[in-house]
Amino acid sequence: MLMDYEYRYYEMDMDKDNNRKWILIDNDDKIDEVLKDLLSSKILAVDTETTGLNAHLDELRLIQIAADNFPTVIFDCFYILPKAKKALNKILDSSSIKVFQNAKFDLEFLKSSGINVTGPIFDTMLAAQLLRTSDGPKRANLAALAQFYLSVNLPKDEQVSDFSKKLRKSQLDYAASDASILLPLRNIMIDDIKRNNLIEAARIEFACVYAVADMEYNGIYLDLKKWDKLRIKMEAQKNEALLKLYPYIGYPKVQLGFLGENITQGFNMNSNKKILSLLNNNGIKVENTSKHSLSAYKDNPIVISILKYRRAEKALSGFLYSLPKLINKSTKRLHPHYSQIGAWSGRMSCGRPNIQQIPRDRDFRNCFIAPAGRKMIIADYSQIELRVIAQISEDEKMISAYKKGEDLHTLTASLVSGKSIDDVTNKERQAAKAVNFGLVFGMGANGLKDYACDIYEVDMTIDEANIFKKRFFEAYKGVKKWHTEIKKYTPNISRTLAGRKHIYNKNSGVSGRFNTPVQGTAADILKNALGMLYLKLKNKNTLIVAVVHDEIILECDAIDAQITAEILKTTMEQAGERYLKDVPIVADVHIADSWAEKQS
Repeated sequence: MLMDYEYRYYEMDMDKDNNRKWILIDNDDKIDEVLKDLLSSKILAVDTETTGLNAHLDELRLIQIAADNFPTVIFDCFYILPKAKKALNKILDSSSIKVFQNAKFDLEFLKSSGINVTGPIFDTMLAAQLLRTSDGPKRANLAALAQFYLSVNLPKDEQVSDFSKKLRKSQLDYAASDASILLPLRNIMIDDIKRNNLIEAARIEFACVYAVADMEYNGIYLDLKKWDKLRIKMEAQKNEALLKLYPYIGYPKVQLGFLGENITQGFNMNSNKKILSLLNNNGIKVENTSKHSLSAYKDNPIVISILKYRRAEKALSGFLYSLPKLINKSTKRLHPHYSQIGAWSGRMSCGRPNIQQIPRDRDFRNCFIAPAGRKMIIADYSQIELRVIAQISEDEKMISAYKKGEDLHTLTASLVSGKSIDDVTNKERQAAKAVNFGLVFGMGANGLKDYACDIYEVDMTIDEANIFKKRFFEAYKGVKKWHTEIKKYTPNISRTLAGRKHIYNKNSGVSGRFNTPVQGTAADILKNALGMLYLKLKNKNTLIVAVVHDEIILECDAIDAQITAEILKTTMEQAGERYLKDVPIVADVHIADSWAEKQS
């Protein structure tokens, strides 16, 4: 942070008509001259400039606030904070509509400086992502939106400039324009949202962004001692697998390099071509090295060792080596980055690290823990996509089963096997999972057979797959009718139960037309829950720390665990009831010390 003030800022800038374009507030005494106007505005556009991208390690430099018929106000945080925190909270912690471009980023930096934002949000980036399949903009950055909607060329040269030092007038011009353009942008985007009937979907996204910003800012705690033990264990498994393969692939040789270094030469285990040759030369006649192709030889010692090596190598390179490097130096926690609309369906995606891809093995999830004196509250929706399908297809048998509290996988196993529900075995229920999740999304018999083997480790003949498919659609007539209509008409547009819209391109297959509205509705329900949850948990010592598909993870004081679990369960179920009118929603909740303690 700058420690002195040896230069004089431009205090304001004028447009061609001699009207003020922006006002710089570089002293907390100046705030009074703008406070009344900003407090009286019902709509405020808000933007920030920072010294970097990490809200825990970098600093908030500027806050730009634009209101109709008033110059954009630029607050220089290096000079007015912390004294001006109370005044800024008056402005932003209010009922006025706040317009952001990528609100999540700004909310995190404002939070880091103790500045609260409340009230309805309109996020132009999220709005653009909602509209991208409705002849909307293909890119959602601010420059692209300004060009697409307003035919304005918005200069972004200063975006990567250094905001930690003395600021140039061009930097202040850039900062002011990024805020002021949000107001006309919102006005025109509202028309597009209304025209495409996306009001409810937009409401969900804008309410959810508070929770996503909090979740990124809070992060999740990783026990590095447990993680290191797991790394050592996986390295041992990898080496053990290699030792068993050496008689077939040859032992590695160490040669002296040009500079005197040791160079290890040997079989490349990451070469599919070499692995295929190894398999074929040892009587394992496969055309590729996929897990599915190798499943027929799962008892062969070579295949066993290859699969063990791959599993260990994937865990090490994908997670065990990389995650410790992503621990935040300030918080000592992981802070995954969430893309709120990460897929065409509306589902979230995640990265740096992708916590949604952490292996489900207990050893891995046991490393994600609640700190001392705290608990994890973990809840996920029970069979949410099947419940959504029951609602969309209006299948009477499915709806009846859910209303009675029956397990749909057991019911399906009973229907396709001809057994009574009481006689269904665990293996048959596992096979029914493949039948339920495979057939509802349009798989044929061959696809079902492979899916059952790859995902659920259930062996199924092609004849059995055909019988199961026939009996499944005989039992679930509503699902069959839904499938028949989609195959017959091949609609170009689909909507979730919350109205999220997707337009398919000419190359889209039929399976996507089954999957997108279902996965999208499940995503809408989860996001609706997050938006509601944020308001219920506000001002409590409870953190939203992760979202993994249909699962929400909280962290709270141990003494508050039971009441927090009740809040989470109730909120998630209420969020689903808004869209699933005929099908009961169930959220299973667990109080735990680690992520691994959630029951499967």
